[in-house]
Amino acid sequence: MALAVENPSETVQLRHHYNAPREQVFRAWTDPEALGQWFGPQSHTCKVEKLDVREGGDYQLRLIPTDENEDSDCGGNASADSICAGTFVSIQAPEKLVMTFGWIQNGADISDTLISVRFVEADGGTDLVLTHERLPTEEMRQAHAGGWQSSLECLETFLRI
Repeated sequence: MALAVENPSETVQLRHHYNAPREQVFRAWTDPEALGQWFGPQSHTCKVEKLDVREGGDYQLRLIPTDENEDSDCGGNASADSICAGTFVSIQAPEKLVMTFGWIQNGADISDTLISVRFVEADGGTDLVLTHERLPTEEMRQAHAGGWQSSLECLETFLRI
């Protein structure tokens, strides 16, 4: 299922290459134990509160600030836990995940945003393409781009272990 980007001006897209097989990178997004070890920006740790990986299944992740946490520009209190949640729209293992995304505690006031993550075999590893759509302001796009970039770097560290 190909999803077209409705409004490119409301979209953040990031690419990152991992020296790991596509199945391993996909599993890092869909296994609760793995996801809890890397998800979120470097300034936070993650507690997976719910991860029902099936089309129509829900997820909920608690991001807990670390002592090294810097000021947050994601719309919330940088010293308080944040909770993001959504529903899996499409799962094509190990090629693509599509899910809704929103902050339900201590984050930007957004709802019904959409994330798609593609996993492409490339150069002996995996190219990951993350697209976050329906971010209504430039400030939100920049904040989420920074958070996602940091999170994808955390994933790289996790995959090296």
